[in-house]
Amino acid sequence: MVKPDAEPSADPLAVLSRMHTQLRILVSALTVAPDTPQVAAMLAGLADTTAAATELLSAAEPGTLAALRRAFGHAQARRHNETASELAAAHGRLALLLHRDRPRRIAAAEEPTLRWRLEP
Repeated sequence: MVKPDAEPSADPLAVLSRMHTQLRILVSALTVAPDTPQVAAMLAGLADTTAAATELLSAAEPGTLAALRRAFGHAQARRHNETASELAAAHGRLALLLHRDRPRRIAAAEEPTLRWRLEP
């Protein structure tokens, strides 16, 4: 458990939270402008974060690590759609890992579902 007065870098899950954010932004950027220097810089930043999280991911979520490695291979080959797909898969797997300990609110099961429709 991390103490409240501890630095954020002392939290072993901080690197995974940073990676989760990087993945969310990078998938969108790859979809809009894949051949820009900004995307290349974001990929380099994600590679650094992946290197920092390799040991943790190997133990906790090897599927995410495999998806990231495939994504970097696709990025190097300039296959942008495949890169985005692998990064989106890694994002989803990482989201499940990070939010596994947050149970759904019990009251949510009883809340009505709102449905929207267009009026003619």
